[in-house]
Amino acid sequence: MKVHELVARFAKAGEAANPMQAARDELEALRGDLGAIESALAYVSGTGGNARQVFYRSPNMTLLKVCFPAGRRTPPHDHGTWAQILLLSGEEKNTLYRTEAGKLKRASETTLTRGAILPMLKETAHVAECLGSVPAIGLHVYGGDILDLPRRMWDPETLQAHALDWTLYEKFAQAASKAAGAPAA
Repeated sequence: MKVHELVARFAKAGEAANPMQAARDELEALRGDLGAIESALAYVSGTGGNARQVFYRSPNMTLLKVCFPAGRRTPPHDHGTWAQILLLSGEEKNTLYRTEAGKLKRASETTLTRGAILPMLKETAHVAECLGSVPAIGLHVYGGDILDLPRRMWDPETLQAHALDWTLYEKFAQAASKAAGAPAA
């Protein structure tokens, strides 16, 4: 599999009547050959923030390879759109929240292993955490240009909402990684 073939599949899904479901269908079809995806995306480091993880970006679809190193936990954040995540390696714990009037309400928790797919609606926020000693690497598919969409993040200690700011995000991620777990909200 070549990167342009992967991009073409998701670009087509992005134009479907239900792009979130079409993206899910593509991920389901691809998860039988995770090695081919890993090989195609080997040139993307998956680190350094969203701008360095993106390998395809359009107004209605963004594709990223994301790598969470061991011990990394994100602050609560949303994506400003729906998301589908296919875990390629490692183990990733996700604490999911509903957002109600800008406030977080803890909804559920799920742990992804290689080949697992996590769908998230636009109104979902989450905390992602790498479990174990192997980095959690995933193919992330978003229903819009996440570098341009308005997004939110929450201080992991106070749960105060903020507009996404990458400098502040990193400060929040460091605090979140030192905490005993995801905020209870």
